[in-house]
Amino acid sequence: MATEIEIKRLLDADGFARLRAHLDGLVPAQCQQQVNHYLDLPDAALRQAGAMLRLRAVGERLVLTLKARASVTHGVLHAQELERALATDEERAFWQRRPLRWQDAAARIADWLHAAGLGALAGRDSPLLEVGNSANMRRIYRIATGIPGWPQPLTLELDHTRYPGDVDRLELECEHADAVALAPVLDAWLAALGVAATQATETKYAQFLRLGAAAPLAEAGLPAAVQGA
Repeated sequence: MATEIEIKRLLDADGFARLRAHLDGLVPAQCQQQVNHYLDLPDAALRQAGAMLRLRAVGERLVLTLKARASVTHGVLHAQELERALATDEERAFWQRRPLRWQDAAARIADWLHAAGLGALAGRDSPLLEVGNSANMRRIYRIATGIPGWPQPLTLELDHTRYPGDVDRLELECEHADAVALAPVLDAWLAALGVAATQATETKYAQFLRLGAAAPLAEAGLPAAVQGA
């Protein structure tokens, strides 16, 4: 599995607006409206094993992701991750099927499950359920010249996530192999811009669970709201 290493900084509304205005003045933003659908077995077996299975709609695209062993320390995420865009009509139709059986889904991602140490779950007789969803507006900035103190290309992602109950999370993310070295440089740059930022202590999914945003489990299959996204 690939290792995802990502700096995560939480922002307040003023800092978010200030940073967005600054970045918009540097480079054009690539905007993505995302809807994240979290999937699990009825007994939350994936969650209990420290894993997350997510189906993300980005416009007309669908992206399937499995993450495992995620941890956030000093505002830096480390996680094992596998993902792929659902490129064929058959794949898209399968993941939108109602109801969706776990055995069938597990067969599609058997190599992922084994890589994540979840192979024992593959043969279970169970439905696959959707535990809930969140919406995210992502603005992606690719800065070829980097930032002061780090004159190398950087990709910064500015996220406005909304959970059920109209709870918002405003966040700056920067995925980088040398995130530990980059983090203090990024923090100093934010401070120089007058942007107050705090180190995230949990992932978006962990916050989703902590907020109790998970609805009563229902048979998975892509809801109509996602089909039209």
